Amino acid sequence: MPEILKRLRFEYSSRARIGKLPLLCVRVGIGAGTAKGVFAIGNVAVGVFALGLVSVGGLALGLVSLGLIALGCAAAGFFACAGIAVGVIAVGGVAAGIFALGGFALGAASVGGVAIGGQAAFGGFAVAPVAMGIITRADASVSFIDIGQIVTEQRAEFVTLIHEKYPNMWQPFVDWVTMLL
Repeated sequence: MPEILKRLRFEYSSRARIGKLPLLCVRVGIGAGTAKGVFAIGNVAVGVFALGLVSVGGLALGLVSLGLIALGCAAAGFFACAGIAVGVIAVGGVAAGIFALGGFALGAASVGGVAIGGQAAFGGFAVAPVAMGIITRADASVSFIDIGQIVTEQRAEFVTLIHEKYPNMWQPFVDWVTMLL
């Protein structure tokens, strides 16, 4: 039985190195350890560019990813894109971050089917101090019946409400919540 398990794994580490890290490290299969390298591919991958079931790195791609740019089923990082995403900029089915975009979005500036924003939100159901949506819970809001029927005047009204409530709001926040309009 152990002989069969040995055939179900592959390990490779390149001779070329940057500092102490190999340029390419691959460790996949049953019982394989952590792949650590500039380019890391493995069940668990740690590197500048990491690809694996669990990946950690500058650019991390995997089922569970943690990195500056993280992509996967569940991801956390500066920019995270996943089914469940947490980051400064988070995009996903469930997204939490400063800038959040998703089916359920939670952040300072949120856009989504259900958007809950600390400052501004846009979505089917939008909750924030300033919100625009079909259903809104807000101090100041703009409502519409159908997302296909939003007109330029409603967008302008929403931007005006944001600037009235938060006169010093960072312009990318305003651009983020109005990007779909």
